[in-house]
Amino acid sequence: MTNNSQDLMSGLALVEKDFKLEKSYLNLSERTEIGYDQAFLLVMRVVEDLMARDFNQLINVLYRIDVSEEKLKEALAITNDNPASIIANMIIERQLQKVETRKKYSQS
Repeated sequence: MTNNSQDLMSGLALVEKDFKLEKSYLNLSERTEIGYDQAFLLVMRVVEDLMARDFNQLINVLYRIDVSEEKLKEALAITNDNPASIIANMIIERQLQKVETRKKYSQS
């Protein structure tokens, strides 16, 4: 799986849609490219906000975007990292998988 800027932008657009974010929240229209670290920080901010404000909504979105509950529980159990960072990484990973799949099927 690639982490090129265009794929990350497409993945962030999916995050924006799935989390029903205001367009100004991630400011994607103002960006021409983005690195993984920047994308990670943006998604982590969304996750931290939902963890504090509406944990059930976070769980619902994770379910809707198909983040593996098993993998998530496993990752949270084996590390002392910030849970929001683990969740953010899993969201980006899943969204990039979707971007790759869409590219693959749009070419055939």
